[in-house]
Amino acid sequence: MAAFASVMALRLYNTRTRRKDPFVPLTPGVVKMYVCGPTTYDFSHLGHARSYIAFDVARRYLEFLGNRVVFVQNFTDIEEVIIRRAKDAGKPPLDFAQFFIDAFLGDMRALNVQPATHYPKVTQHIPEIVALVQRLIHREYAYPIDGEVYFRTKKAKHSFGILSHRKIEDIVVDPVPPGSRREDPLDFALWKRSKEDEPAWPSPWGDGRPGWHVECNAMAYKYLGAPLDIHGGGLDLMFPHHESEAMICEGAWGAEWARTWMHNGFLTLEREKMSKSLGNFVTIREVLRDYSGEVVRLCLLKSHYRENVEYDEAGLARSQVEWTAMRAAIATARNARGSGTDGKVSGLVSRTETAFRKAMDDDLDTEGAVDALQHITEAVAALDGISADEGRAILNVYHDFGRVLGLFADLV
Repeated sequence: MAAFASVMALRLYNTRTRRKDPFVPLTPGVVKMYVCGPTTYDFSHLGHARSYIAFDVARRYLEFLGNRVVFVQNFTDIEEVIIRRAKDAGKPPLDFAQFFIDAFLGDMRALNVQPATHYPKVTQHIPEIVALVQRLIHREYAYPIDGEVYFRTKKAKHSFGILSHRKIEDIVVDPVPPGSRREDPLDFALWKRSKEDEPAWPSPWGDGRPGWHVECNAMAYKYLGAPLDIHGGGLDLMFPHHESEAMICEGAWGAEWARTWMHNGFLTLEREKMSKSLGNFVTIREVLRDYSGEVVRLCLLKSHYRENVEYDEAGLARSQVEWTAMRAAIATARNARGSGTDGKVSGLVSRTETAFRKAMDDDLDTEGAVDALQHITEAVAALDGISADEGRAILNVYHDFGRVLGLFADLV
């Protein structure tokens, strides 16, 4: 599939424009990509797996097309839920968070998710966060009050609503509580005053810790600058998190935060989003006891990343059967020593590559890409007399498919 690199026909659905737009990186041949990472207070679940596999495939395909991808994924290693869970466990919060960071990275390795170029942690970027908050105050997009700092939401007129497509006057929020000096109920915290016995860092406004949204801005900007080519994350992060990031970028640098916004759909369990906060989840580790990482990966790639999909254990069992058939086809191609198929393999390879390319160029349609993979698998099983050269051509298809989809690690 060498022709892939010669044509950039890729179209990605952009949450901001609500359409599939041609993807062209700001710097030819280089893609700057930031994906929001987990808040580390529990083991990761299959919903996380779906998200990070989706963006791993996006990265792999961009690299397959000849780009160098600088991929940054953060860890939120300090947050109220981490502090609370660590206290319940009798552990220091940062040690508690690091345990689950290590567990997450182990899960990603098992799922053949490529390591990020950079894995910034919030607690290792406090100086950058403080400097960004100071810049926002200087540009009058933020204001300090009683040891805390808040963002002036209504001042970021160009960024509010760019993803949710809401109008600021339509947002219903609780009024500012009595005694609070916050200017507007829509204003959100950039710096929080620390409570007793909580981790805290020094700042010009007193000891405290960062607010959620500004953390991602500071970390992404350090490694990628602005604007980003792609900002990714789950659909639940679109508002308010990602939209708040866009407003912070407008305030700090007067720039667009991301050219393309990608959001994956939910993996649901009994029709509710699988999430740690709801407690309705199946961990990656649980599933890996019964299925290999590549079988889990294949199963999750059989639906489009933007769809909401109900968890179905029977789907994993079906994927195991399909995976076994694919490995059998690979073995057939490796051992091929026949007299040839009179051009049948050549036509099969050409049609399969075309179908695969068409699917992946259409907003990373992995469902269509897997269909192409299953088609060649069934066809190989039905062919007799495959020659050694034809076998190598078939293996090249599985190699290229595997490189993009993160499958067949022994071939790549």
